Amino acid sequence: MSRARKLRRLAAFLAIVLGASSLALVLDAMGELTGLRAFEDLTLDLRQRTTAESLLPGPSERSTDVVLVLFDEHSVLDPDFGWPWLSPFPRSVLADLVDALSEAGARTIGLDVYLDRLFPGLDTIDGGNDRLHAAMERAGNVVLAAPLQRTDSGPTVAPPHPMFATAATDVGAADLPAAFETFRDGALAVRSGNGLEPSFSLALYAHARGLDTDSLLAAAERSGRLDLPGLPENVGHVPSGWFRDDGAGAGSIVPFRVRYTGPPSSADAEDPPGTFPTYASGTLPVTASFAPEMFRDKIVLLGTGFHDEDKFRTPFYGASPPDDVEGPDGREPYTWMFGVELHANALQNMLDERYVEPLGSTASALLLLLVAFVPAAVTFRSGAAWSGVVTAGVILGVVAGAWWAWAGAVYVPGFEVTGLGTAFLWVPVAAPMASGLLSYVGSVGYVAIVEGREKRFIKNAFGKYLSPDVVAEIADDPESLSLGGQSRPLSLLFSDLSGFTSLSEQLSPEELVALLNEYLDDMTRVVLSERGYLDKYIGDAIMAFWNAPRALDDHPDRALRAAVRMQRSLDRLNARWSRDHDRPDLRARIGVHTGPAVVGNVGGRDRFDYSAIGDAVNLAARLEPANDTYGTRIITSRETLDEADATRFRIRELDLVAVKGRDQPVSIHEVVELREAELPPGLARALERYDQGLAAYRARDWNRAKTHFVSALDARPEDGPSRLYVARCDAHITDPPAPDWDFVVQRSSK
Repeated sequence: MSRARKLRRLAAFLAIVLGASSLALVLDAMGELTGLRAFEDLTLDLRQRTTAESLLPGPSERSTDVVLVLFDEHSVLDPDFGWPWLSPFPRSVLADLVDALSEAGARTIGLDVYLDRLFPGLDTIDGGNDRLHAAMERAGNVVLAAPLQRTDSGPTVAPPHPMFATAATDVGAADLPAAFETFRDGALAVRSGNGLEPSFSLALYAHARGLDTDSLLAAAERSGRLDLPGLPENVGHVPSGWFRDDGAGAGSIVPFRVRYTGPPSSADAEDPPGTFPTYASGTLPVTASFAPEMFRDKIVLLGTGFHDEDKFRTPFYGASPPDDVEGPDGREPYTWMFGVELHANALQNMLDERYVEPLGSTASALLLLLVAFVPAAVTFRSGAAWSGVVTAGVILGVVAGAWWAWAGAVYVPGFEVTGLGTAFLWVPVAAPMASGLLSYVGSVGYVAIVEGREKRFIKNAFGKYLSPDVVAEIADDPESLSLGGQSRPLSLLFSDLSGFTSLSEQLSPEELVALLNEYLDDMTRVVLSERGYLDKYIGDAIMAFWNAPRALDDHPDRALRAAVRMQRSLDRLNARWSRDHDRPDLRARIGVHTGPAVVGNVGGRDRFDYSAIGDAVNLAARLEPANDTYGTRIITSRETLDEADATRFRIRELDLVAVKGRDQPVSIHEVVELREAELPPGLARALERYDQGLAAYRARDWNRAKTHFVSALDARPEDGPSRLYVARCDAHITDPPAPDWDFVVQRSSK
């Protein structure tokens, strides 16, 4: 291929790869409009569902310090033991729950209830405000939730009523990043005025770990990133514009993708178990009294378990429980998760110090380039068909790699191949898939439209007088249309029919052409099936070679195998011709030689052909008629056997001959058959005795050599080489050669 064409194709290739990956990046940035974001989220939801942790049957199988207490429908609405009113949450009930948990030894109590007002009228009934205030002070470990309000001056956390805020150990913002349907993100901190406030889950985590949230957030304001143990480097960044006087900067929440540790939990014993140990608020005082170990040193979150406005879709919505988990109605899919458990999952990530780790921007860009590179490279090299297969394979590889990176292990269903050390790496799927598909479409379009137009022109122009292989090569590299050639090693085959001239005198012209066409058709099919190049027909003769125009590492083996298969095919034709037309057998002579030759377009400017010339071609042509001398069907040179895997063939040495036009003698050998083939009766014995005779012949023991050759003829009377050497032995017995004779036989004819 010419340099100009290589550069042109390289430029097109790079443009397609860069264009596909860049467009995929743009489509991903516009994910809300293109659907890529929704598809990516869906794939991550599926990964969330398929981790070993998420498939555990229930909380008894998990190790967690988080416990849920839900205000369930039964505890609230029971006519005898339920709440005196539904809204607001009865402060006295909350006080009893805080006291029960405090006495049981809970480390931290999170109250996911917004206590913004005192409701004096209701307070006169049970004095709930004072009771709750006192309970919180006694516990000394209650964290309250508060909403984030949007004001004219910017977002601000609306704290609980001072009566409760002063008794609480901390207050955290309960707001989460907005979601269209499924809640996938949690909050680390929120912007409030000119500073940061902790999220509800961060406030709980900080208290449980003995950390000061003010110090954490002050450090985040200075560094621009909230530094938590295990938090990925590309997560937790705080927009610098939040703290300027103009309050610039998008958003009001520092988000992170929550790693849901399992399906929704329920306080109802008849429901399938979920992620966290969960208790109904109505039974909590009794449970905490008789089984305090359930809450001792735990982080207990209290929140609603029945309000419709506080239940959400999560990645586990619609997922089926594990096979060994079954509810009262069978294996019904999981449904909603209440808000308090969203915070619990975010908290669990912090406690585990294991987060969803998004792949970095540099690595993501390299992934897009790689996925775009492969389909384009295969298309430019092998065409659209292979590229389609490879593109599908690359996309499947991206999906498999994403799942393995998330699981932290290379696995197949039911079996782990090897661990990867880390887990929960979020390798994107949607954008790389888009990059690969765009690259495939772009490269196939370029090859089919731009290069295809050029190739079609060349094939139409030259296809009528050049072989299809040469046309295809020229179409791939039009600049190669020159009369020059190149030197390369070739394995050459010459074949000719013996006895064809006499047979042609017995047949009509129509019969002769039909027979010849049938013969040449079978021989051609053999050559092409061995990926050889059929150079030309010369009457009933055939010239073929291997390793050009397409390079073949095993070209000597293919040439020898083709010779054997051609003889087999002729045997089948002879049998049929004899049966159907009572014709005598035809015999083909084949010569094979391997050596350097010049191959290329040979001829004039108005007419040329792709062929080979050189000494190797001449020698191969001379080996073909030598079969008549030795009574063989296939003769090859020592050079071919040295380059081939000779163990695959049954070979016997014939002679050292001095060929006309060559200074050095040539060692020639007969190719009898493939190694695994069954030999005709007597041939194996004849070959064995022949080898013994040749050894004695080379030792100049003419009488013993003749005995072995005669024995070979006894085993197989038609064995030509043995008959030749019997005659030579008789001649040497009568007239011994000179002592310095080198066993080289002069061959003056072609």
